[in-house]
Amino acid sequence: MTVVAKPEAQPPPPPAPRQPPVRHVEPAPPEAGGWIRRMLPYLAAHRRNVGIALGVSIVGQAIAALSPVVQKVLIDDVIVNQTKPLAPWLILLLVTGFASAATAYFRRFRGGRIGLDVQYDMRNGVYEHLQRLDFARHDDMQTGQLVTRANSDITLVQSFLSQLPMALGNIVLFVVALFFMVRASVPLTLLVLLSLPSLGALSVRLRRVLFPATWDSQQREAEMGGVVEEAVTGVRVVKAFGQEDYEMERMAGATGTLYRSRLRLVRLTARFTPTMQAIPTLAQLGVITIGGYEVIQGTISLGTYLLFSSYLVQLLAPVRLMTGLFASAQQARAGAERVLEVLDSNPLVVEKPDAETLPPLRGAIELDQVSFGYLRSDPVLRDFSLSIAPGERLALVGASGSGKSTIALLLPRFYEVTAGAIRLDGVDVRDVTFDSLRRQVGVVFEESFLFSADVRSNIAYGRPDATDDEIEAAARAAEAHGFIMNLPDGYATVVGERGLTLSGGQRQ
Repeated sequence: MTVVAKPEAQPPPPPAPRQPPVRHVEPAPPEAGGWIRRMLPYLAAHRRNVGIALGVSIVGQAIAALSPVVQKVLIDDVIVNQTKPLAPWLILLLVTGFASAATAYFRRFRGGRIGLDVQYDMRNGVYEHLQRLDFARHDDMQTGQLVTRANSDITLVQSFLSQLPMALGNIVLFVVALFFMVRASVPLTLLVLLSLPSLGALSVRLRRVLFPATWDSQQREAEMGGVVEEAVTGVRVVKAFGQEDYEMERMAGATGTLYRSRLRLVRLTARFTPTMQAIPTLAQLGVITIGGYEVIQGTISLGTYLLFSSYLVQLLAPVRLMTGLFASAQQARAGAERVLEVLDSNPLVVEKPDAETLPPLRGAIELDQVSFGYLRSDPVLRDFSLSIAPGERLALVGASGSGKSTIALLLPRFYEVTAGAIRLDGVDVRDVTFDSLRRQVGVVFEESFLFSADVRSNIAYGRPDATDDEIEAAARAAEAHGFIMNLPDGYATVVGERGLTLSGGQRQ
């Protein structure tokens, strides 16, 4: 008898978190001012969360600032002078403690969510913008640069924005604490305020040195990403020519440059941050020394001394946070300006505002004295004219670089002619919409590219709503149906990244 163990019931998977809607958010134009002003539309898109986070932060820090006042009353009036009852003030101290903890949770959660929301919008915005750029703009951009700006640069901005509610709350804490400190003892308050000019000077210095260091670090990371991308996509060429050691040397050089740049950034942070954190500690030492002496002399009460000590302890953490925030702001500035560089780039080939829909084509093609060059100083075509009748087949023959492929790229307006005109059935391609033009002009590129999906999805990429019969008919017309049916899963076979599991002929 065979006993088969009954599989244990698997718990249902947890529900996936709700995906936020994709918002179309544009940064403010360059004339709006600095990078913070240009980023305001991203925050405005989440004004509700921003308002909640800031409001909770202000209330929470205001409550936290009242705790030392309650402690002063407990020491002076309840314990020393015994003029007030213990229970109400003890309960009030407990309430302020719990309220501070609750508001701190909501402040951190909402602040973190704001950063993630903006990061989400910026990444979608960068990707959408890249999709709108033409071939000429993409030719000027390195893949490693784009990947870095869409990932780590935006992460720097996200990290900074998530700290903003806490930063505003710390300002409120400082103002409230300063008010009660002045009422308690003006000399001790002045002693604390003496540290502010030094902190301000160090902050300005930190801003000047940290921003260029961060920019350089992000640039080096992008260059390293470009080396990795080339080595991975060109792995067959690398192995075919036995250049593994050469690529490792290239990578070692790129990572070494990045290491030195990051080390410089770490050195600058290590130099300034402890100094900025030590200044308030010196102020605290002064308050402990002078305040303790005044307590002994009877100039101030023990409760007042405790109030000052408590506020200084409360202010040390915000000062450390603000120190980190200054550094984070400069890193975010570098990341934001690198992202804004991408978003500010405009396509050279644009659609006319009054562009019309191209009617169904018969197939007449006319190039009328067309001139074009990828570089204006080096034209590929000069006053080139050509006429092809509907249904006519024409082969262009010429030496490499003579412009054969360029003509195919000009028809769907992947590039713009510098002179002359291209007409389809007598209609200038510059007068119609991109979508209606490119739906009727088919281009087979010299380099075959397939997405990491199944065969069916790749064939139907230009028409996602195509039926299985239409997909099979297209494959038969390309004489691909036979080998597709021999694949392990037929049309459902996943071809792998860039279709490298297929031969070159099969990919074509």
